[in-house]
Amino acid sequence: MLKGTLVTSRLLLKEAVHEECSELKSVLYTWTDKQLVEGSEYESEEFEKWISEGDLPPIENASKENYRLKSIYLNEENKLIGYTGLYMGYPSKDCLWIGILVIDSDYRKNGYAQEVISCISDEACANGFSSLGIAVYLNNWRALRFWTKAGFD
Repeated sequence: MLKGTLVTSRLLLKEAVHEECSELKSVLYTWTDKQLVEGSEYESEEFEKWISEGDLPPIENASKENYRLKSIYLNEENKLIGYTGLYMGYPSKDCLWIGILVIDSDYRKNGYAQEVISCISDEACANGFSSLGIAVYLNNWRALRFWTKAGFD
């Protein structure tokens, strides 16, 4: 489920691969308030770990098979502009969990994140999930405003 490339009118959501790690890190570094929000610096091997092992939720029998790290590309330019981490079946079996969604700061305010959410929502429905869940730090005011505007509460 959710394997392969997902396509929208302007974007491609591809399975992340090790060869993209430096570009993915460049996107992460544009998230300038990460330490304020999460309380930690960037981990140099974060993407390598997510691609190899997944970013698994704290549940019994969590499996890499249920995790997808998607690189977000502009369709026309084939330019990597973001990434999202998805887990199928957390916190309930019928929920698709969006653990992280980051768009490069140079590409924000263009509706790309909304387009990603719409694509993920459509794919979730097509694959039998009845809900989407999100992970947001309560001190991340920008993300809280974004997700509330996107219809999450």
